Amino acid sequence: MSFGRNSLPAIVTALLALFFGLFGTWLVTRVGYLAVPSAVGLPYGLPGLRVTPVGETPWLFLLTDVGAALVLVAVVASTRRGFWATWGVFVLGVALAGLLRAAVSAISAEAGLGAYAGYLGGGLVAGLLWGIALGWIAGLAALPRRRAERALQPDGHSPAGINSMG
Repeated sequence: MSFGRNSLPAIVTALLALFFGLFGTWLVTRVGYLAVPSAVGLPYGLPGLRVTPVGETPWLFLLTDVGAALVLVAVVASTRRGFWATWGVFVLGVALAGLLRAAVSAISAEAGLGAYAGYLGGGLVAGLLWGIALGWIAGLAALPRRRAERALQPDGHSPAGINSMG
C-alpha cells in the first residue's frame, strides 16, 4: 500500500486542525452559537495549528493548542482500520485534546478543585461533541485504504497474481 493511502486520515486530520487554527475565529464570528461553550471556559472546536496566539491569549495556550493538535494527528495516524475505527479514534483524540486544553485553562484561571473538575468534565464533553461532529471526515479518508486491503487475497496477492505486498 502507498504512503498516501495509509496516512490519508492523519493528513485530513492535520488539515482540519490547520483550518481551525487559521479560520477558527472566522467561523465563530459567522456562527455565533459556537461561541457559547467558550464563554463558559470550554475549549472551542478542534485544537488549532497556528504560529501566533489568538488575540491576547498567552503563549501557553498557543503551545497547548499546537501540542493537542499534534496529539490528535498522532492518535489518528496510529489506527490502521476502516471508517468506524478511524472515527472512534478521532473522537478519542479530540476528547484527549479537550482534556489537555481544559487542564491548562483551569491552571491559568487558578481554579479550585471543584472548578478544576468542572473544567475537565466540560473539556471532555466538548471534545466528545466536536469529535463526533467532525470525525466522519477523517473516517471517510480511511475508506480508500480499506478498499485496497479488500482487493488483496488472504495470501497477499492480488487477483491478477501480482504480489503487491512487497
